[in-house]
Amino acid sequence: MARDASFRDVVIELQFKAVAGQEDQGGGPMWRYQDKGYYYIARYNPLENNYRVYKVVKGRRIQLQSADIPASPGWHKLKVVMVGDHIECYYDGKRALDVKDATFAQAGRVGLWTKADAQTHFDDLTAVAAGAE
Repeated sequence: MARDASFRDVVIELQFKAVAGQEDQGGGPMWRYQDKGYYYIARYNPLENNYRVYKVVKGRRIQLQSADIPASPGWHKLKVVMVGDHIECYYDGKRALDVKDATFAQAGRVGLWTKADAQTHFDDLTAVAAGAE
């Protein structure tokens, strides 16, 4: 979790590579993070062949949208743009998810997310205020 910056409207970009995991290989960015129970996540999981965006409320993940994307080895680019209540998530340059949610209207921190036994590599993480990119 980045501690020195907080964003409301944000553009997050990163490189992602699933390495191993029997139960899960998912990972991706989290944003508008308030604490461990309140934030948004966009994650790709090659074991499930999907890219999903969630909100976490009281520590419980709630799926907002899902897209089927076949797994392929190597590095992939994930991008999230959130302005106001509008979330767009891109996978390798193509918009895959487009949803509105106003649960977390205030600014929050940005970080990286995985779960279970996922072994995931991340690189080139950038987060900038939307409109400043």
